[in-house]
Amino acid sequence: MVDLVKFWVRIGYLYARFTGTLNFEVDLKTGRTRVTRGATIYSAFANLFLISILAHHFGPSKIKCELWKDISSLHESVFMIVSWLRVSCALAALASRWYHRRRYIRLISCFRRLFLQNPEVMRLCRRGFISKCFVTSVAEIMQFLVSILTVWDKLTIALLLGIWGVMTVTAIMNVAITQYFFALGNARGHYILINRKLRALLGEAQSLGPRRKRRNGVFITKCCFLADRLDEIAQTQSEVQALIEGMSKIYGLQILCLCLTYYLTCVANIYILFSLYKYNGMTQSWSKLGMVAAAIFFIFYHIDCVINSYNVFYLLDAHQEMHKLLEQRNLFPGALDERLESAFDSFELSLARNPLNLKCFGLFRLNRYSAFDVGNSILINSVLLIQYDMQNY
Repeated sequence: MVDLVKFWVRIGYLYARFTGTLNFEVDLKTGRTRVTRGATIYSAFANLFLISILAHHFGPSKIKCELWKDISSLHESVFMIVSWLRVSCALAALASRWYHRRRYIRLISCFRRLFLQNPEVMRLCRRGFISKCFVTSVAEIMQFLVSILTVWDKLTIALLLGIWGVMTVTAIMNVAITQYFFALGNARGHYILINRKLRALLGEAQSLGPRRKRRNGVFITKCCFLADRLDEIAQTQSEVQALIEGMSKIYGLQILCLCLTYYLTCVANIYILFSLYKYNGMTQSWSKLGMVAAAIFFIFYHIDCVINSYNVFYLLDAHQEMHKLLEQRNLFPGALDERLESAFDSFELSLARNPLNLKCFGLFRLNRYSAFDVGNSILINSVLLIQYDMQNY
């Protein structure tokens, strides 16, 4: 039976190498990374070729004027703003790959080392990763179909290259998002294991009961054994959190661009739904297959947004669950040995000094509260855009 996780990892790796997003090699069997001249040259050539194609595609042309002759200037402005932001996001991702190449390699090596210590992590994040890859692939395929079917009767080699450039931009964005998604999912898997070990340790510590006489060697030995296990749990948690924070710094600019892209795209999509209702002629030249592909793309694109958001939320939930487990220590019927008490205090103090905060380029936090605020802002700005359309067109 085919292992779907390995299948999607291999597809994602080849996809990243083909688009030039990944400028180093990774041995998929061992997870080892290496910088080679071939990977560097090909990635640089692919990046330069993409920039050339995009520069030509976004320039003025007769075909573009024919495509936009049936839409208003507001539709054209919304489309261009979203398109330029997506291109900027892709270029930022490519620039980050070159600037932080050594950091990316170290990050992969650190995740590889943690994975070798706990191979069952892959099983815990398996479902989310497969769902993410499937939804992203469907959305990308449907976007390609919509792009081709919309201009089928006007298709030329130049326009086909332009579509290839736009799809490459989408691919680069999806590669960056998927890599970040997989890293956060992997970290969440480690947190799940940490919480399981911590829950088992708390159960054993609680079964010890009140502290006996210090001469009881069995009780002291058991407490020291549990203290060593707790120190290992705390060390693993510290390493995972350090990786998350380091990853957030590396992906900071990309996350900011992606958040802005999602934000404006959601506003634009709501406005397009309104426009389809108001301007009946927008889809008259579309085939039924094109409309079905557009509907599927619209649905799966927003499902992908939800999956990406909840991947962050589930990681924060796992971290919060660890805090709640440590609070159970206060419910023990009696005091423990000083060694075990000290290990608990040290763990709690470390968490208090270094809280887990996922920030977007240091501007705002990634959590449910910020997502709720962003959702409200999307609705408000969509309504304002619709009102502007109704008053002026």
